[in-house]
Amino acid sequence: MTSPDLPPVAEPAAETRAYRRLAVDERRRRLLEAGTELFAEHDYGELSMAQIAKAAGVSKPLLYHYFPTKRDYFVATLADAADDLAERVRPRLDLPMHEAAHHSLSAYLAWIDERPKQFQRLLTAAAGEPGIRELIDNIRRATVALILGTLGHPDLERTDPALRAAVLGWLLFVDGAMLVRLELGAPSREAFADQLVATLAGALRAAGDDAAAARLLGEA
Repeated sequence: MTSPDLPPVAEPAAETRAYRRLAVDERRRRLLEAGTELFAEHDYGELSMAQIAKAAGVSKPLLYHYFPTKRDYFVATLADAADDLAERVRPRLDLPMHEAAHHSLSAYLAWIDERPKQFQRLLTAAAGEPGIRELIDNIRRATVALILGTLGHPDLERTDPALRAAVLGWLLFVDGAMLVRLELGAPSREAFADQLVATLAGALRAAGDDAAAARLLGEA
């Protein structure tokens, strides 16, 4: 007896697919939020995926479904935070350069003040992990390119190596100064932003770009 032809299985409606996609995105977002809190409170090496899954209220297989390794999970939380930071510190093109620089640095300081433990752990214990170190290096390179582009050097590869080194060195100085500020609780955000703008201008002058330094300080 020949089986009757069955109708083709209907594809999920567009609304259903969109809902499922939203549910997946929302679950991933919540896992990233949970991971951000956990990695802020605990050293990277202390946590296992089983502990993370339990704290996040999900099964370990589900956690592995989204993030194959603990490093993947941690890097994803950092990348998410980096995207948020990049949006906050984006230079204001409607402001004079010295005001835009102060605005971006104030936004950066505010971002760190909101998550001091996460920032401290990121630059200390966790930075030794290869994947995490690579992410930090990529963020720094992108930041160097952004700063130099704003200062009139849009082609990073053709920019004087001394100038590139000066800006990268300034970024490394900023990281260390941030850690000291978190320990001391001073200076104030506004005063510290002023200091950082001045030190960047000094680095630019030391590298031979007096014009960029003058624009940064509002002298040109």
